[in-house]
Amino acid sequence: MLLNDLRYSVRTLRKTPMFALATVLTLGLGIGANTAIFSVVNAVLLRPLPYPQPDRLVVVNEKNDRLHLVDFGSSVLNYLSWKEQAQSFEFIGAIGGGNYNLTGRGEPENFVGATISPSMFPLLGIQPVAGRSFREGEDLPGAPPTAMISEALWRRRFGGEASLIGGHLTLNGIVYTVVGIAPAALPFLTQGEVWTPLVIDPGREKRLNHVITTVARLKPGVTVQQAQAEMDTVAYRVIQQYPEVRDWGIHLVTFFRLFVSDQLQTALWVLLAAVALVLMIACANVANLLLSRAAGRQAEIAVRTAMGASRGRLIRQLLTESMLLALCGGGAGLLAAVWTIDLMNRVLPPSLLPVQAIPVDRGVLWFALLLTVITGIVFGLAPAWHASRADLISILKQGGRSALGAGSAFARNLLVGAELALATVLLIGGGLLIQTLLRLEHVTLGFRPEGLLTFQVSPPALRYPGLVKQWAFYRALIEALESIPGARGAAVSSGLPMGGGAYTTTPAAPVGPSLIPPDDALPVDWRAVSPGYFRTMDITLLHGRDFNEQDGPNAPPVMIVSQQTARRFWGDADPLGRAVRLKSSGLEFMVVGVVRDIRNTTLARDPAPAMYFSAIARNWPAMDVAIRIAGKPEAALPAVRQRIHELDPEMAINTVRTMDQWISASASPSRLNAILVGTFAAVALLIAAIGVYGVLSYSVNQRVREIGLRMALGAQQINVLRLVVREGMTVALAGIAIGLAAALGLKRILANLLFGVQADDPATFLAVASILGVIALVACLLPARRASRIDPIVALREE
Repeated sequence: MLLNDLRYSVRTLRKTPMFALATVLTLGLGIGANTAIFSVVNAVLLRPLPYPQPDRLVVVNEKNDRLHLVDFGSSVLNYLSWKEQAQSFEFIGAIGGGNYNLTGRGEPENFVGATISPSMFPLLGIQPVAGRSFREGEDLPGAPPTAMISEALWRRRFGGEASLIGGHLTLNGIVYTVVGIAPAALPFLTQGEVWTPLVIDPGREKRLNHVITTVARLKPGVTVQQAQAEMDTVAYRVIQQYPEVRDWGIHLVTFFRLFVSDQLQTALWVLLAAVALVLMIACANVANLLLSRAAGRQAEIAVRTAMGASRGRLIRQLLTESMLLALCGGGAGLLAAVWTIDLMNRVLPPSLLPVQAIPVDRGVLWFALLLTVITGIVFGLAPAWHASRADLISILKQGGRSALGAGSAFARNLLVGAELALATVLLIGGGLLIQTLLRLEHVTLGFRPEGLLTFQVSPPALRYPGLVKQWAFYRALIEALESIPGARGAAVSSGLPMGGGAYTTTPAAPVGPSLIPPDDALPVDWRAVSPGYFRTMDITLLHGRDFNEQDGPNAPPVMIVSQQTARRFWGDADPLGRAVRLKSSGLEFMVVGVVRDIRNTTLARDPAPAMYFSAIARNWPAMDVAIRIAGKPEAALPAVRQRIHELDPEMAINTVRTMDQWISASASPSRLNAILVGTFAAVALLIAAIGVYGVLSYSVNQRVREIGLRMALGAQQINVLRLVVREGMTVALAGIAIGLAAALGLKRILANLLFGVQADDPATFLAVASILGVIALVACLLPARRASRIDPIVALREE
């Protein structure tokens, strides 16, 4: 019986190819979009992390409630205290920064990497692809240098040579023995492509110097809450032993929360809800098409009923047809989803999602199949039920020309109203996200990004030991870069705005009278920059002076502060000549200048208090370089490489980007949200407009006799036009009103994704309502105009 129903459905659909094509494309669009977005949600939120028992993995952060510092890095000495006292952890390990120049094997190359404790592999529950992991003792001062590299680097640079394991690589001028190849799960946590043991010399560390990340694996049966309670006790004991860490506590964060922020979760659920709305609109539209199609098949259904077909048999036949359409739409949607996922894997920024690639796995395929079946039932059930309840006697008397009745008309109007309500919600969400993107792109940065080329260098400490020799290299590098034709300035910094490099926050307090309470401090972002940095970045120096060559390690410590720092510390008083003390080290710096506030981390975050140190006296193992070029900055890259090679043939650079690229990457999450939701909203609007047009066109076709009779009795064209438009706009305005109310109810969810615009922005709501109203009016006018031109003589003669 099922095969017969399928054969009949195929024959029926072949007679109406345009209907079948429109239905399959509409469903394919909805199912494809849902499958693609679900693939992202599945990869990021639902699939377990690439570690055994990932729910037992935590990050051990430090916090300071008084300074409003949450999830801060760890100090090496505190890590050693935790390692000695904590009983809740099966393993505990640490991760430090690393930057490596590879020389001696072809062209020099620079790699971002990390230093890790030997316990990291058993802690994460992973095994090397080849070779072994680090052993205990290899992290002690004076131990033979060992290294591991990523599988991707092993295959790309060394062709997967097995002989490399146990061989040697020269990194930062030091010969390391390669002991193993790390699996993808290690760079997933630490980033980078090269790892060396984290060598700890307690005698050279400070307890308030937060420079590492601590991770741990809970013992079996120990919950995060139990471990947190124990670590609170450990933190208290450490404070009793070392009073300088008073106010510092411990906060455990699960790996899931580490990789998946609340904002990312919200964004993904909003996108999934958006495509679900598109699918619901598509289902409503297809259901309307099927209702109209069922009205044209009333004679067939009446004859089947007269010959003994039961209501269940008719519903089964019609549902078979709708399921056939759904399966075809699902197949088209799955193909579209696979293509979309492949496109996303190629074009999305690597740092946008906490996964290396979005897979199309078994879960995604099951989701697509389940969605297809549910969709077929949802859009097919109502038309099948209405068709099976047709008035047999009435239809046979009138030769099959009557409609399915008032209930069918009400159902079609209800579906159209629902389409418009859902489209309203989507359009408002898309409009708000687009406004967010526009505001981010026009936000005041505090510096000029045009013409800036940036990259990172890491002078090996073996060849450039100490601050004096390192600054000599950077000074020579700046002079060499400024000699490039078209160069307008060059500088180095421990971290670029919106970019990588060392970027951190430290508690600082003014010395003497200030607006900060005694013994209190303010978390302040800091950077180490070279003289000329503010000129190169086009950051306005408001008061005082820039750094100069005299601000070296043997000179009195000086700093430059941002407007906000000066305002938070001293209000309107002159900050020049005043002192600032760093809580971590106790060092005091005299303020010699004030610069304009800039956005350092993200476009969506207002400028935070900032302070700048002289790179002559305080630099970082890897420094970012910025060069301002007249013209396209990318064109200067060959000359930059040549100057660096002339300066040091073994020096390599990495992370080469223009400042515009850094800024674009910062806005990429908001851009993706706006593009996707905006696209879904446009598709929903198109489908809803087609739905309004289709329902009114069908209504006009079914009311030809009524309209002809009205015109024969004296109704004017304008009266008929008004009648049809009023019918359509009543449904449209009701749907739009419901959509506006629903969008207001969702403002709390959307608020986390917006910047510079309120979730209940009246202008957006008014604009969306107006656009939808105009489009609905156009969709109503087209069939109304046709109705007003009906010839009453022809209409009555046909009846």
